[in-house]
Amino acid sequence: MATNDTTGSKPGFWARLWRGLTGEPSGPASKPGTAVEPASAPTTFRESGRAGEPLAVPAMGEAYDFQVQVDATWTAATAGQEELRERSGRHIEAVRRAVLGSIWQVGRDFAPHQALDAEKAMTGTLFPEFCFDDDGVSLRCKVRLQVRPDPRVVEALLPYSKNYVEIAAKHEVMLLHADNVKTLAGQWRDILAGFAGHEAGDLVFPYAARLADKPFAESVTALENDRRRARAELADVLDRAAKSHTRVGLFEFAESYESALHAFRRSQGLSDDDTVGAP
Repeated sequence: MATNDTTGSKPGFWARLWRGLTGEPSGPASKPGTAVEPASAPTTFRESGRAGEPLAVPAMGEAYDFQVQVDATWTAATAGQEELRERSGRHIEAVRRAVLGSIWQVGRDFAPHQALDAEKAMTGTLFPEFCFDDDGVSLRCKVRLQVRPDPRVVEALLPYSKNYVEIAAKHEVMLLHADNVKTLAGQWRDILAGFAGHEAGDLVFPYAARLADKPFAESVTALENDRRRARAELADVLDRAAKSHTRVGLFEFAESYESALHAFRRSQGLSDDDTVGAP
């Protein structure tokens, strides 16, 4: 007798029609745990490090060599970091040869102490990246250069560099000291002017300088003495001019000189006794 067991066989016509009308899946139900997941794409790894020892590239004159350190960054889709490290290691020498061939002639354009300028020029000659096929795996390598002068050049320049550092440091200290003295002298001047009256103006500044800094006070005092001596000399010239015109009878001119002399003395804080050589 015929049986309706359709297990493992293709559904009949009526079964297929019924499933089509009801929306049931026409194929056999899949068993749990039998679905196959799509294979995941390989992970891209990155590895950075020095590509061997520094390269020696002749500088101008060829008596000294630039020391060119090659740093390489590798990227590839591999099974792991160790695999990338192993694959990149097989091509480090090829990268070094390519870099050396690219920068060999550049070093001669620069003096042995111009390492920074040489580094910029050498970097400009490099390809953006190097590509290798390692047994079906694509490796990409980007290179960065660090250029140092010959050790003998560094030794020769050491005294000059030390002198430069000392001068620069001393310059910075002097600027800081000047700012401090300026602040202190200004504050002391304001304080002294408050006691003496604000109309005293810069007359109290030499005294403020003494409170701010001894070398600064000595310079201010010397400056004030020179200014006072120059004012006294000018007053002496006006006084002699007035007397000379009086002797020859040019009294109007003499009076003009006298008036100018008195006005000048008052404006400069000079007394009638101030003469050339007065402190």
